[in-house]
Amino acid sequence: MNSKNIKTFFSFSNRKDLSAVLDNEVSTSYYDLFNKAAQLSAGIKQEGIKEKDYIPLLIADNLKLIETTISLWMLGAIPVPLNTKLLEEEIFSILDDQEFNYLITDRNFSMIKQRANLNFIFIENIKPESELINPVSPSLNDEAVVIFTSGSTGRPKGVVHTFLSLISSIENGNDILGHKEKDRWLASLPFYHIGGFQIICRSLYFGCTIIIPETLQTNHLADAIIKNNPSHISVVSTQLERLLYQNINPGKNLKVSLIGGGFISDDLMFEADRFGWKPFRVYGSSETASMITAIPADNIKLKPESVGKPFRNVEIKVSEESEIVIKSSSLFKKYLNDEKETSLRLIDNFYHTGDLGFIDADGYLFIEARRNDLIVTGGENVNPIEVEKVLAELPFISEACVFPKQSKTWGQIVAAAIVSRDKSVNEKTLKEVLKQKLAGFKIPKQFLFVDELPKTPLGKLEREKIRKMF
Repeated sequence: MNSKNIKTFFSFSNRKDLSAVLDNEVSTSYYDLFNKAAQLSAGIKQEGIKEKDYIPLLIADNLKLIETTISLWMLGAIPVPLNTKLLEEEIFSILDDQEFNYLITDRNFSMIKQRANLNFIFIENIKPESELINPVSPSLNDEAVVIFTSGSTGRPKGVVHTFLSLISSIENGNDILGHKEKDRWLASLPFYHIGGFQIICRSLYFGCTIIIPETLQTNHLADAIIKNNPSHISVVSTQLERLLYQNINPGKNLKVSLIGGGFISDDLMFEADRFGWKPFRVYGSSETASMITAIPADNIKLKPESVGKPFRNVEIKVSEESEIVIKSSSLFKKYLNDEKETSLRLIDNFYHTGDLGFIDADGYLFIEARRNDLIVTGGENVNPIEVEKVLAELPFISEACVFPKQSKTWGQIVAAAIVSRDKSVNEKTLKEVLKQKLAGFKIPKQFLFVDELPKTPLGKLEREKIRKMF
């Protein structure tokens, strides 16, 4: 394995025999991928884009986005992949807030074109040139990508990563991933998400093939798995549940599947293991360049609900306030155009996650709650995740989201939005059942019954939107 060498991202660029991307059942070699990227890079340069420019990308998760990312690296510019599922107003808000100068896209956003003060570049209108003169050779400390957080708990933040942080994450995680040339990565997460973007980076680094499904819908993921026998898969719990429900066998070629993106029950991990998914529950974030801990299903039997031990070169501490803080060369550099938030989160080279948890005597990490989500009611602290787990175990509850609501009497009260399988269940019934399972101060004082709970594209509850539903 190469040790933190930026050239490794480009080391397979002359390989005509090695498949880089399989998109719509069409294979593109590493040679063709980098050749097209070099031509595209020359064309992009003609548009006025230069070194160190931040370039938002609104492009579907396909070969073209990968080509564009590499082409921007060749220019020394920084790709900023954006969520293509956002409403036009939401996209405009990000573009306007960050004051970008360019946007490269594969679609027409009429409102953004009219309102946003930037150069609108259609990817199909870029004229590829024969070659890029004097391509930039990035250094490890150069900025490589900006990933916007989901905004599930508030305003999205632009997380800036360097090539060093991306490569550090790749090398740290390879102890469980065990990459080899010609491995096959299923692009089962969107590329605007750090988990999806690192699928691109890991594949380029180790000479793997990126398998791009038609969409991230369950039937298309299942189809891609059955047809292409991936060696590596990364999914969130919602995706895994749906694939298991369809009895999808991942195939004998699978080495490991990563399960992350929020709460993953022990039972789901055990079921996935029985079906041959070789699952690891992982913990990480946009700020840590993907996963920093992992635990296989077998170890979960010994350490229920743990997210595992830290990878090598990752230091994790728990503060006096029970906050998880992390030190690693895989940490982000800053939040884009947000010095205040950066200074609050990056302190003395440690990233303050906002997650609460503990490390047991054997070095296993456990996540208990988000610091900002804790509910203080009448002087008592309530962990909303604990209450959500209890609600989720009830046979007549499909989904639940627990959060604080302001109260003159209590300061805050515990409130819950519920998706019920049984429409006859009411607030009184729920409270009676919960009396047998929770201390009185933990039982929600208010319930809202809804048909569905709003989620991000990766299945995370959008807590801010849910709070506004009350």
